[in-house]
Amino acid sequence: MSRRDERRSARADRELRQRLDHLTEVSELAAAGPGRLPTDLAEDVAATVERAQTRLGRGADRTVVALAGATGSGKSSLFNALVGEDVSPVGVRRPTTSTARAAVFDADGALGDGTTDLLDWLQVPQRHVVPTEHAPDLHGLVLLDLPDHDSVEADHRAEVDRLVEVVDAFVWVVDPQKYADAALHEQYLRRFAGHAAVTIVVLNQVDLVPEQGRQGVVDDLARLLEADGLHRVRVVATSTVTGEGVDALRRELAARTAERRALVARLDADVDWLADQLAGRVSDRAPEPVGRGTRRDLARAFADASGADAVADAVGAAHRRRAAQAVGWPPTRWLGRLRPDPLRRLGLDRPPPEPGTTTVGRTSRAAPSTVADAALGRAVRDFVDDAAAGLPPAWQDRVGEVANARRGDVADALDRQIGSARLPTEPAGWWRAVSGLQWLLAGIMAIGLVWLVVIGVIAWFALPDLPTPEIGEVPWPSAMAIGGALAGLLVSVLARAIAGIGAKRRAAAARRTLTDSVSSTADDLVADPVDAELAALAELRSSVRELR
Repeated sequence: MSRRDERRSARADRELRQRLDHLTEVSELAAAGPGRLPTDLAEDVAATVERAQTRLGRGADRTVVALAGATGSGKSSLFNALVGEDVSPVGVRRPTTSTARAAVFDADGALGDGTTDLLDWLQVPQRHVVPTEHAPDLHGLVLLDLPDHDSVEADHRAEVDRLVEVVDAFVWVVDPQKYADAALHEQYLRRFAGHAAVTIVVLNQVDLVPEQGRQGVVDDLARLLEADGLHRVRVVATSTVTGEGVDALRRELAARTAERRALVARLDADVDWLADQLAGRVSDRAPEPVGRGTRRDLARAFADASGADAVADAVGAAHRRRAAQAVGWPPTRWLGRLRPDPLRRLGLDRPPPEPGTTTVGRTSRAAPSTVADAALGRAVRDFVDDAAAGLPPAWQDRVGEVANARRGDVADALDRQIGSARLPTEPAGWWRAVSGLQWLLAGIMAIGLVWLVVIGVIAWFALPDLPTPEIGEVPWPSAMAIGGALAGLLVSVLARAIAGIGAKRRAAAARRTLTDSVSSTADDLVADPVDAELAALAELRSSVRELR
């Protein structure tokens, strides 16, 4: 091999390994997310990666060529002719090759540890070493005589199918009578149409065809190969009876062995085939992260499903009720206790867990209604439609599966968030001052009433009148009783109005707190997993494009 060829071979090897790295990424991404690729294609990718890495790990100093053909094609006779010895038994009426047989061409006449390891991996137990002192250009060739691909024995066909997946190059042997056999063309030649660079087709037993008709048979075979997709494949006509074409085939094998490029070409063809298959399974455009608007819409739907509005309204109602008890007119405060506390009814009348604790808040809210659950389902579907817009149907289904993977955890997670939220339920600072003022006014009213009662008792018993100071023409007792009551009621009305404003503000603050809290649940259970899946799909698409 010239230095130029060595550089070209080294460059091809580097490029192949880079492509295999990308294919490995595809395999790992497919394995991590069932549904990202069809199961059979994902399995093919994984098997190709493993097979390629294993084969490359055994070096490229040996070129493995499979000699395959149908019963009666003279394949084993051709194998013996190439080897120069009767190594493989020859049958006339039925297949005699039941397992693959290897002929190793070696200048030293020895297998060597590397070749033994390679043949062990190929699971070829029958091995024959061919010294190459008279044909040094064949050094490094490992020629396999495979069982007949049309054998009546299923084990024979399985052996052929196994080995054609791992050899470096193919020599398909056909005869003039059965070169158009549909089984050969449909099951093998068309299947490996992308492997033309490592394929040779041998038209054997040409001695059975009149000389003037041989070129026509060769041309017809070439036409069939073109129809199979095997373009510019080398076709060699041979006869083991006359020896015609055997040297030409030997030279062809020698050239491919000397180049040391068959292995890379074979694996490149495998990757090309997978790249074509994968290209039709990935998106034309790169998946993008979930937009803020889409996340916001989902969070709103989660908040609706959680009953955040009802809880916020309960916070406002509880604030008004507690304010009435704290700053209302003392003689009538007890009436407020007859109404149930809205937060207590929801199980939210206790302090929230302290930050950093492991306490889990719980509520006594009713489970989401069927209508709320259906609305949430629609919201998730809308979210998936927005997030996966423009992706292939299989990827849209995959995004939908990820979005709904934890659907059963939603109700519990929302209850935890509501129960753990720090709602604004603490007493207002002004309540204590107003409450003190109310008690003062109530006390003034009580003193006035007691004073009036004392005056009435004295008058009842016709006792001397007590001196009663006046404010203008109004006696002090009356002014204290009436004024205290009116002032207390007025303060109650003003306090109720102020508490109503505070209740609205607290309800709005609670709604914001709950929405933010519930948004984290929407992110944790739906949006973030979908974002991660879209990123993985984008990476998968990028790796597939690098294979081209």
